[in-house]
Amino acid sequence: MAQIKIIGDNGQISLGKEFAGESVLIENPEAGVWIVKMGKFIPDSEKWLHEASNSSKLNEALNWASQNKTKQTDLADLERKINTKSITKRSVK
Repeated sequence: MAQIKIIGDNGQISLGKEFAGESVLIENPEAGVWIVKMGKFIPDSEKWLHEASNSSKLNEALNWASQNKTKQTDLADLERKINTKSITKRSVK
């Protein structure tokens, strides 16, 4: 159903309270033409999660996480291990 709306002084158009909080995609195929589509959108930083090439890696990680309990990390021990590896790498060069 087509509707006529007036763009307010602040540059906004109200679509109605029933659409409050919804995400929309606004396409501008040419000057003066806007196409508004409702939908669920994936942030650019999360698109890699939905790529087919990462599916098996994600499933493997989720399976590992479900089968391995978390444990407390000894930060002092971790720091020693990191420093030891760092010293070893420097002496090899």
